[in-house]
Amino acid sequence: MQHSDSFRAMDTGIDVIVEAPGPFPPFGLFAGIHVLFEQQEERFSRFQPGSLLSRLNRGEAIDDPFFAHACALALEAFAFTGGLFHPLVLPALRQAGYGVTFANVAGGDPRAMAVPSPRDAIAIEGTTVRLLAGELDLGGIVKGWSVDLAAGMAANAGVAALVNAGGDLHAVGTEESAHDGWLVGIDGLDGQSAWEGEVAGALATSTTLKRAWRTSSGGRAHHLIDPRTGLPAESPFVQVSAWAPETWRAECWAKAVLIGGDAAAERALAAGVPILALDAKGRVRISR
Repeated sequence: MQHSDSFRAMDTGIDVIVEAPGPFPPFGLFAGIHVLFEQQEERFSRFQPGSLLSRLNRGEAIDDPFFAHACALALEAFAFTGGLFHPLVLPALRQAGYGVTFANVAGGDPRAMAVPSPRDAIAIEGTTVRLLAGELDLGGIVKGWSVDLAAGMAANAGVAALVNAGGDLHAVGTEESAHDGWLVGIDGLDGQSAWEGEVAGALATSTTLKRAWRTSSGGRAHHLIDPRTGLPAESPFVQVSAWAPETWRAECWAKAVLIGGDAAAERALAAGVPILALDAKGRVRISR
């Protein structure tokens, strides 16, 4: 029998669907996933002054295994995306107007700026992290990693599950109506389906159309900063989906391709990462 739970965390909707025997939902699993996301938000939110991330950005050394692991993932993603995933664009994002939770974003004045290399700025020694330059933002990659952790909790509980955090999802096991995985659809820009199929593993979708706003000068900005310029990315794509074994990896590739365009898509495909990219007219530019 299928059971579901929905809640908000990390400024997005979280949906958990499980196939479990019997008429009763797996309350313990649902509660554990709630706690997981709450703890991750307490560690990594840039909007909470007491979070570990905020403390790191104020100059503290942070000794926490989860935090150190997330920073290691960020350095790995920086490497495999050729620097297009970049965890140190927070000052540029704030300059563009996204210095508060998205519901309160207004104005902003995007300006070109240099972004330090995370290889030089992030120092990890065991479980201790120090920041030597810049300011860190791990929101997207931590959201994907949290989805992976939640899916792992479901797998350890022996149930098939789909965990979805705002379009970043991970499927474990097989739902009753599918053959191998979970039935999933990707919406196009016109409300029609851009893709439908079964997912076994992770799928992440990123877009420049939703978290976008008008700047103080009347221009348009969005939340994906090109680390090569420090400005909101200009790309032939407005929505990109990526498939990978892990959600954090798929999420980083989707954002990298959305920032880097065709060259980044070629890099993803060469790495064995299927891509679905849509342009501003909703046309499929690259298909898996």
